[in-house]
Amino acid sequence: MLCGITAWHVRVLCDNVMEGGRGYTPQAVGELSLDQILMLMTDRKFLLNRKKAVTSDTLYTISKDGIVRGVAADGTSITGTASGKSRARELMEQQAAEAAKPKGRRGRRKRGV
Repeated sequence: MLCGITAWHVRVLCDNVMEGGRGYTPQAVGELSLDQILMLMTDRKFLLNRKKAVTSDTLYTISKDGIVRGVAADGTSITGTASGKSRARELMEQQAAEAAKPKGRRGRRKRGV
């Protein structure tokens, strides 16, 4: 699973620095992780363009019934639900609602009875 990494990408990483390459040896390229290769191949102009914002809608899709499906690193499937709010936000709103409730007066106990 190379995620689109081809011999051309390896060749660019191995080419001479004076010719636009990165100057790595083939053995060094073989030891790089997929993340490192993708970072080395990313255009610097793209990284410096901070005006474009990436929204979460472009990173994943959610089905109409609110179910998010994915695959873990070990190949097992992951299924979750999306409610629009994080669990932390729900808990904070719950605590704020409880704090906003008026507290009633306690009844007094009679002594000796």
